[in-house]
Amino acid sequence: MQRIRMVVKVGSSSLTDPKTGLLSSEKVHMIIAQLAPVLRDPSYEVILVSSGAIAAGRGKLGWRYMRTLPEKQAASAVGQSLLIDLYQRELALVDRVVAQVLLTRSDMENRHRFVNIRNTLETLLHSDVLPIVNENDTVSVNEIRFGDNDSLAALVAILICAQYLVLLTDIDGLYTGDPRIDQDAKHIAEVTLIDQKIRDLAGDSGSSVGTGGMRTKIDAAEMAMNSGIEVVIAATHEPNVLLRLLQGERIGTRFRAEKSRWNARKSWLVHGSRSAGRLVIDEGAAHAVQTMGGSLLLPGIERVEGRFEEGAIVELIGPNEKVIAKGIVSFSAHDLEYFIKNRADGDHLHGFPEVVHRNDLALLV
Repeated sequence: MQRIRMVVKVGSSSLTDPKTGLLSSEKVHMIIAQLAPVLRDPSYEVILVSSGAIAAGRGKLGWRYMRTLPEKQAASAVGQSLLIDLYQRELALVDRVVAQVLLTRSDMENRHRFVNIRNTLETLLHSDVLPIVNENDTVSVNEIRFGDNDSLAALVAILICAQYLVLLTDIDGLYTGDPRIDQDAKHIAEVTLIDQKIRDLAGDSGSSVGTGGMRTKIDAAEMAMNSGIEVVIAATHEPNVLLRLLQGERIGTRFRAEKSRWNARKSWLVHGSRSAGRLVIDEGAAHAVQTMGGSLLLPGIERVEGRFEEGAIVELIGPNEKVIAKGIVSFSAHDLEYFIKNRADGDHLHGFPEVVHRNDLALLV
């Protein structure tokens, strides 16, 4: 039987006391109550992406304020075990084992590690274990941070080819304004296209304890939609929200999945990888790549930007200076610059393989 996969993300505001900003065992219990009926149903597989480690650590340490990154990392180191222990005790009531999975952005950007993470999660799901994923704040620095767990949840959903991504928060979806201050704000039940109008509705973070907000949820929704994953933003306090969503009930704001333009490998290229450089290509090469389904060949490259090695991820820049694709390059920047210089000096280069093979290339426009 093919089971339906769902990634559920819970933010800090849904796990903490609004007055103290500390982890609330009552709210964690409410989250487990939402998960329980889905976990009991053999038709579904669930991964939970959970914030809350820093808040838990701050409470244990008695810190009222945290001003530096090392303080936040220390709080996370203390709080992560407390958070998982609380989840484990709650989930024991529904006879479910949990597994802690801590990730950084660099784990997702490295293809080898990406595949290893996927294999681990697949094994956990097949063993009826609930993976609880969080960013590894203890070791993360700005260069390797997701920045918010909404993006992390979207990448996890892409990684395991989930059918649904549910972002649980303290508000029941997207509105035309902030419903907490705008009485005329209207709820938006469905979004089929994320355009600038939708982005403008998102605003900034509405939580003092979270790093995200509606804007990061819109970004995560777009990432997942483009990969063929249905996304729902819904309220944590909505009774039995997860099972009702899976049964087709209209709750929150639903972002309709597009037919994915990419397979799993190319979805990783687009959303999971970080570019190490850029190849500026001419009009003919852009046409071949975009409309003919061709690979990028050496004669079409006008300029190399950045320092990268063979096998790195690069962006392809068209004549209008727009990024048209991402791909895995077959040569280092040094070698490409050497070839381009020799070509400019009148040398004829023959028999070179594709610089970016079409199987390693994902179109963005």
